[in-house]
Amino acid sequence: MKHILSFFAIALIAQPILAYKYVGIGGPGATGGSTGTTVVPQLRSAACAPATALRNIEWNNVKALIETGGSLWQDRANSMASYEVPKGGGVSSLYAGALWMGGISPDQQLKLAALTFRQGNDFWTGPLTNSGAAEIDAITCQEYDKFFVSTRADAQLHRAYFDAVASGTADEEFPNGYVTPAYFSDYPAHGTPLLEQDYYLAPFMDYDGNGEYDPSSGDYPWYDFLSEIDCKERRREDIVPLYGDRNFYWIFNDKGNVHSESQGEPIGMEIRAQVFQFSTNDEVNNMTFHNYVLINQGTQTLSDTYFGVWVDADVGTATDDYVGCDVQRGLGYAYNGDAFDEPSSSSPGYGENPPAVGVDFFEGPYQDADEFDNPLTTNFSDAVDSLGIPYQGIGIGYGDGVVDNERFGMRRFVYYNNSGNSINGEPTTPLHYYNYMNGVWKNGQKMAYGGDGVSPSSGADLDIPADYMFPGDTDPFNWGTMGIATEPWSEVSSNNPPADRRFIQSAGPFVLEPGDYNNITMGIVWARASAGDPFESVKLLRQADDKAQALFDNCFEIVSGPDAPDVTIQELENEVIIYLTNNNSLSNNFHEDYIMFDPGIPKTDVDGLAYDSLSRSYTFQGYQIYQLLDQTVSAADLEDIEKARLIFQCDVEDEIDVVVNYVQDEEMGLAVPTLMASGANEGIQHSFRVTKD
Repeated sequence: MKHILSFFAIALIAQPILAYKYVGIGGPGATGGSTGTTVVPQLRSAACAPATALRNIEWNNVKALIETGGSLWQDRANSMASYEVPKGGGVSSLYAGALWMGGISPDQQLKLAALTFRQGNDFWTGPLTNSGAAEIDAITCQEYDKFFVSTRADAQLHRAYFDAVASGTADEEFPNGYVTPAYFSDYPAHGTPLLEQDYYLAPFMDYDGNGEYDPSSGDYPWYDFLSEIDCKERRREDIVPLYGDRNFYWIFNDKGNVHSESQGEPIGMEIRAQVFQFSTNDEVNNMTFHNYVLINQGTQTLSDTYFGVWVDADVGTATDDYVGCDVQRGLGYAYNGDAFDEPSSSSPGYGENPPAVGVDFFEGPYQDADEFDNPLTTNFSDAVDSLGIPYQGIGIGYGDGVVDNERFGMRRFVYYNNSGNSINGEPTTPLHYYNYMNGVWKNGQKMAYGGDGVSPSSGADLDIPADYMFPGDTDPFNWGTMGIATEPWSEVSSNNPPADRRFIQSAGPFVLEPGDYNNITMGIVWARASAGDPFESVKLLRQADDKAQALFDNCFEIVSGPDAPDVTIQELENEVIIYLTNNNSLSNNFHEDYIMFDPGIPKTDVDGLAYDSLSRSYTFQGYQIYQLLDQTVSAADLEDIEKARLIFQCDVEDEIDVVVNYVQDEEMGLAVPTLMASGANEGIQHSFRVTKD
């Protein structure tokens, strides 16, 4: 019996020794050889053509259209929404989205860049000069009008190959050789010093440590799969790695031409953007994430600056939606205003039990430095007086013992309607955009708590300000109402008529200095209940958002299972012997001592008792060996007895004898416990005899 069928092992690539990476050589604005000539700042813009590149990112259960010109999720050519969940279902939950930003110059002029439906342009592609003029030419805009798409798996394989070359094991580990992905050579790691661009642009691993990006020397687009950084310790100028299983990276700016969408004066902002997804078997499979590094390449200091995310969330059909926010989570969301999402000319609708979709504003710009660790405190007066916050979900770095690392989260949640209303309709002037980010209606009226936030006849109380509109009961410390106690407020409680809503999540005010680096990171989450009223989907959305927040807190590192053991096969007459070893010190399961903390596991049990760190960690428990029909069988087929059969199983001798995974059930919208292994508790075995085919 010389033809024993192939065997299957589930594993991730082991990652060996560390290597040098570029971490801000020369500091912000470094040109790697620029002349350092001072250029007098100009207000003029370049003559760039509108950006035209667009792509679908669809690595998981979401299919989302994005444009290099800053517009998100809308199929402008067909006037259709293009954020489809579930992918292939033909129904979208978001119609459009974009960044907003604005501040006041020293001569009291409003500088602003913003998009809604991109009927004009405020953003163009490419890096700006870093010498103060914040300029760009039409050729550079055209050159950068594309996405640079990469995968974590390609970066890992590239690293594994060059590590094997360094250790002299390449012939053994890569018997068929290795070819570097062609797109590695097109990656925008460096700007052009002669054009006064920053020399270091897209993040890369500098494998040979020479400061130059060269894939043939082992360099690659930098995914931090070696966990070299702690994102919680990151400061302004630190390089942000690529995230996700698949990543779309591009560079755009607000100086390429006249702002024909917002009509605002340009800022001189360069934005290094990435959109990414993870393919998983849980709620993360229905999520998309965005990170933007924003660099003020101009010389003007802007005061009272706000950054924001604008969202037109059409949950299926556009005209029957509600919006709201969860203040403690920093989450804005949309849901259906009734229990059935009808079809329309623009969407087939979700039908019964429509979903909810939300945007979590994980991190925003830095709060102004004050040489103080601003507190995280539930005492309203202390939070106001010391420029702190009462909820962990609306900021980063507060009360952590570190001075001046505080970053804003969601400080405003604002809605407006698809209408020409002079108070809460579509923005048509730069001041309208800026007012919305500041929590002020188009006419300068402060947003009010209750009703529609505008009119006393709807229930709005003009004496109570509302920094967060429709927060429900998520603001128990009255942070958004200046400490004034209020009743819970939602669109449902106000009996508002459902309509086509937009919302803005914004952060500020702060002072934007020349050369400042800031970050906006957000996650789009989605959930659908199988029964109940439309708000049941919002409840599930909050659970999904907790998982998204935990992923952000863990530097977007998905927990990796134990590395596969080294397998040796000895062929005998009518018999095959399999030997398993875990003696590679670089393996995360060296000597079978794997343990991996998972921040996604709840901190407490159902009774509120805290779990210790071990209870929130995965540990190695054993091996399963399958005999497969042929090489086409995948992990998803292991329970199909026509394709795969479990021939051996062994587990650690301890108090654990059953392994249960929580697998997301798309129909139920819940994580369902699924038995994966039932062990004998007889200890680990390292050799196995196979005598039957």
